[in-house]
Amino acid sequence: MNSLNPGLVETEGLHTAGFAESEWRNQIEKSTRLERIGQPNDIATAVVFFASDDAGWVIGQPLVLSSEARQ
Repeated sequence: MNSLNPGLVETEGLHTAGFAESEWRNQIEKSTRLERIGQPNDIATAVVFFASDDAGWVIGQPLVLSSEARQ
């Protein structure tokens, strides 16, 4: 079984919890190479890949979906 392991993604829950425009979010974004959090479409494309025939030979793999932290 494959798995998707996303980093912080802008979701309804992020907004409901009050983190969407928070300093915490700004700190997370500044600490990543892309200087942004994930968007739903970033995750959706990976889901479509795993569900497609193109992933037919991909078995038991975790796919980390996040912008790598700066060093």
